Amino acid sequence: MARGRPLPPGRYGLPWVGEMLDLFRSNHGFHIDRVAKYGPIYKTRLLGSKFVVFSGHEAFHTFATDPRIRRGDADPLPAQQVFLDSVALYDGGDQPVRKTVMLKAVWFRDAIEAYLPTMQELMEKTVAEWARTGRGHLRPDLEHFADRLTGALLTGVTTEEHARELHEVLGAMQKAFMTLPFALPGTTYGRAMKARDRLTGIIDAAIERHRSGEWDDITSRMLAAAAEAGVSQDAVRADLRHLAFTAEPGYSVPLLLVTLALAEHPDVRDRARAEVLAVAPEGPVTMAQLDRLQYVRQVAKELRRYYAMNAATFFGRVTEEMEVGGYRIPKGWGAMGAVHMTLRNPDEFPQPDVFDPDRFEPAKEAAFPPGRYVPHGDGPPTSHRCPGEDIVTVAVQLYLVVLLRRLDWTLPAQDLTLTNEIFPVSAGGLLVDFTERDATA
Repeated sequence: MARGRPLPPGRYGLPWVGEMLDLFRSNHGFHIDRVAKYGPIYKTRLLGSKFVVFSGHEAFHTFATDPRIRRGDADPLPAQQVFLDSVALYDGGDQPVRKTVMLKAVWFRDAIEAYLPTMQELMEKTVAEWARTGRGHLRPDLEHFADRLTGALLTGVTTEEHARELHEVLGAMQKAFMTLPFALPGTTYGRAMKARDRLTGIIDAAIERHRSGEWDDITSRMLAAAAEAGVSQDAVRADLRHLAFTAEPGYSVPLLLVTLALAEHPDVRDRARAEVLAVAPEGPVTMAQLDRLQYVRQVAKELRRYYAMNAATFFGRVTEEMEVGGYRIPKGWGAMGAVHMTLRNPDEFPQPDVFDPDRFEPAKEAAFPPGRYVPHGDGPPTSHRCPGEDIVTVAVQLYLVVLLRRLDWTLPAQDLTLTNEIFPVSAGGLLVDFTERDATA
């Protein structure tokens, strides 16, 4: 029984505002500091609501799966407005049906397999440019790759002008999470909302473009699945806008950080290259080959455990008083899962500051309890687990195949400190020196 149990440790901060300013300053640092002070479960206050933050596999799994915690009205204004009407923000009703529509386009194996040639073609173009110049500025280069891929797989427009427009729009929208939410003309937040409206227009144009039926991409598959399931076009628009917003960092950040990780761990790079050359030494890459690249898959998973990509989940609301980890959680409190702190918990992953893909050897991973490996959330795919989990794994594997086949790389002197952005990257954007690999070595 929760009655008689203490509330979680922590502090509420300023009246009404609570600790929201600390969260704005560094969404990752916020959770790192509080886990160090209070332990894996702690309380806070954000914009008038008291919250409990869960980390550690048992508490995180409870957050993700317990029906007493429901999505619906707890997210801060930037999330509600950027992800307007997205299926990620609520429970009940048609949520499972809408989520299944998304899964058919970005999670199902046949969908990802259909996208492989396009993904490889665009990765080859990026790597060829690095080979030509001998240097890459990975943040802008990989963001441009991701914008090209978004055009190819979502909007149906593949021009360079379109990719640049997507970059401007998505960059402005991301800033909504790094400033106070006052949508006045000329403010950062106001520009973010204007960019959201522009992205809505881009998605509307993509939906209209796809009425011709001449496409096999994310949008065409979602439209077909939605028609079959009776999901409205307005719902598809909102969920496509969500996918478009997450695509640029969803692809570019893992690819940037895996390049950094393998530069800093040449033993891992050598082992991954040996596997690539044994399984997929040349030509178009197939899903069957990716399935055989077990060590490269382990690298893709350790990458998302090791680096601070997602700080926390979307928010939920406690609908009945409950007990978690020996603490009483009152009805009405907000709730969130601390993703990165769960992945860095030494009780879950010994020596968490060591980059070790062998943590994900198949037998070891099979023994993980629910809630331990949660870079994309937890629970069933039809709930609030990120639908892009598998396609990101495939993207990292495919990128490493393309890169390791052709290039070696080193890092010139630079500031490698991670930024305090929503998705932290190296402060200078990561400069990398590339050389053509000696194929006879």
